[in-house]
Amino acid sequence: MIFIFFGSDFCHFFVLSDIFHLQIPYRLKKEEQLQQHYSDIVLKLNAIIDTATDGIISIDERGIMEMVNAAAAKLFDYEISELIGRNISSLMPEPDSSRHDGYIMNYLRTGERKIIGIGREVRGKRKDGSIFPLRLSISEVNLHNRRIFTGIVHDLTEQKKTEEALRKEKERTQLYLDIANTIFLVIDKDKNVTMLNRKGCEIVGYCEEEVLGKNWFDVAVIESERAHVRTLFRQMMPNAPEQLEYIEYHIYNKKNNATYLIAWHNSVIHNENGELFAIISAGVDITEHRKAEERINRLNVELEQRVEQRTEELASAVNQLLNTNNQLKKEIVEREAAENALRESEQEIRKALEREKELSELKSRFVSMASHEFRTPLSTILSSADLVEAYQKEEQQEKRIRHTGRIKSAVANLTNILNDFLSLSRFEEGKVEISPVEFDITEFCNETLDEIKVLLKSGQEIQHQNNQSGAILFLDKKMLKNILFNLLSNAIKYSGEGKMIDCNLHITEETLLITIIDQGIGIPEEEQQHLFTPFFRAHNVENIQGTGLGLNIVKRYVDLMQGDIRFESELGKGTTIYITLPLQEVNT
Repeated sequence: MIFIFFGSDFCHFFVLSDIFHLQIPYRLKKEEQLQQHYSDIVLKLNAIIDTATDGIISIDERGIMEMVNAAAAKLFDYEISELIGRNISSLMPEPDSSRHDGYIMNYLRTGERKIIGIGREVRGKRKDGSIFPLRLSISEVNLHNRRIFTGIVHDLTEQKKTEEALRKEKERTQLYLDIANTIFLVIDKDKNVTMLNRKGCEIVGYCEEEVLGKNWFDVAVIESERAHVRTLFRQMMPNAPEQLEYIEYHIYNKKNNATYLIAWHNSVIHNENGELFAIISAGVDITEHRKAEERINRLNVELEQRVEQRTEELASAVNQLLNTNNQLKKEIVEREAAENALRESEQEIRKALEREKELSELKSRFVSMASHEFRTPLSTILSSADLVEAYQKEEQQEKRIRHTGRIKSAVANLTNILNDFLSLSRFEEGKVEISPVEFDITEFCNETLDEIKVLLKSGQEIQHQNNQSGAILFLDKKMLKNILFNLLSNAIKYSGEGKMIDCNLHITEETLLITIIDQGIGIPEEEQQHLFTPFFRAHNVENIQGTGLGLNIVKRYVDLMQGDIRFESELGKGTTIYITLPLQEVNT
C-alpha cells in the first residue's frame, strides 16, 4: 500500500493503490502523472480562493485559523500571516468571542447544528477594535482523520448604511405628511386603508394602527352617505368611463361624535401592468367654510326681506304725506333723506358682499392650489418609495439612488411650498420684524449659491459678480437670503436647460443693488401689472409648479427693508429683476 500526499492548508488527498501486479517504471510514471494532476487542482483552487471578493476562512476543530484568503485579511485589517494560527474568536466582539469555543465543543459533542449550513448576519471585530456587520455562511468538511470548518464572510457595512438612510428618509417624509394641515389617505383596490396621516387620524378619531387594513367606507364615512360614496369611487375603477377627481362627503368622528364635511381630490395609481394599485386622496375640512356660506345666504335672504319691509314702510309714509297737506314739505324732505340713506346702505351692503365674495374666491383658490401643489410631489414620493422597495438587488443600486433623489427633490418642493405659506401667514399677522446683523457679503453669496446649485437644470450655470469682495454689510441676513433664493429659484425654474443666469451685486456707500438676469420664458406684457399679487401666476407658467406667492413675499421683504424692486421682461427672451436696498449703519 502507498499513500500519496499533496500539501495544502485545507486540502488533503489520499490515494490507495494496489501495486503488486504493476511494473516499477510504469508505476513511477503513473504516480508522477497523478501528482501533477492533483497539483494543478490545488493551484486552481488556491487561485480561486485568493481572488474571491468575499472573505474565506478555514478553522480546525479547536477554532484555530488554518487558511485565510486576501479578501478576509483586508476585511478585518490584518495581514494573512497575523491570522494563521490564531483563534477565530479574536475576530468577534463580546459576548460571541468568549462563547465561540463552547459553541464548537457543543457541536462536536452533540452533532446539533445551529449555524452550520445556515447563512445569517453577525458582527465582526477589526484589528483596531471597530465593530461592523457581516453575513456569515459556514460549511463543514470531513477529512480522513479530522474535520475543518470553512466560513464565507461578506461585509454589510454599506448595505446597512443604505438601509438606515432609507429608513430616516421614510420617517422624514412621514413627518412632513403629519405636520400638513391636509388629510392624506391611501386606500388599495379593495378600499382598505394603507396610509392615513396625523390630520386624517384627528378627523376620524382613530390612530393610524386602528384603521390600517380596514375598509375606509365602513370606518369613516357616515352611514347615510356610504352607498353613494361607494358608487362614486367605483367610477375610478379601471373600466369606468371617467375618473372622479373632486368629491365631497361627510366623515364621522367616533371620539367626539361629530361629523365633518371634507373636500377630496383623488388620484388613481396603477402598477406597471396598468392595473389599479391604489387611490390617493388629499382632503380639506370645509365644514366651517360651508357653514359660513350658509350664513351668508341666510343674511342675503334677511336683507332682501328687510329691504322689502322698508319699501312697504316708505310706501305707507308716502300715503300718509299725501293725506296730510299741512306736513307735505316736511314729509317730502324726510322721504328723500330716507331714500338717500337706503341707497347708501344698499351700496355699503353690496360692497360688503363683494368683499365677502372676493375673500371666498381667494380661499377657494388657496384650497385648490394647495391641494394641487401637494398632490404632485406626494405622488412622486409614494411611487419612488414603492420602486425603491422593489429594487432589492445589489446591481439595482443606481436605480435606488435615482428614486431616492426624486424623493428628496419632492420633499424639498413640499418644504418650499410650506415655507411660502408660513411666510405669507406671518406677514398677514404682522409677525415679521427686521433683525439686522453684520456679515461678510462674499461668504453670504457663496453660501447661498451653493445651496441653490442643487436646483440647476442640465447645463444651467449661475454667473456671479460682486464689485466689493469681502465687504461687511449690516442688514437682515435672513431676509436678504430669502430674497436671493426666491429670485434665483424662479430664474432656474423658468429658464431652459443650458441657459446662463446672472447674479450681480453692486455696493455703494449707501445702497446695495441686486440684479438677477435670466434667459427664460419671460412675462406677458398684459399680465406684468399683476406680478406681485398673491397667488397670481401668468398663463404661460400654468404647467410649471409654483404657488404664486414667491414674488409677493419678496416685495414684502423689500418694502420692510425700505427698499425698491422693479423689473423688465420680454416674452420668450427673459426677465431682469432690480432690487435696491438702503445700507444701515451699525448701532453703537
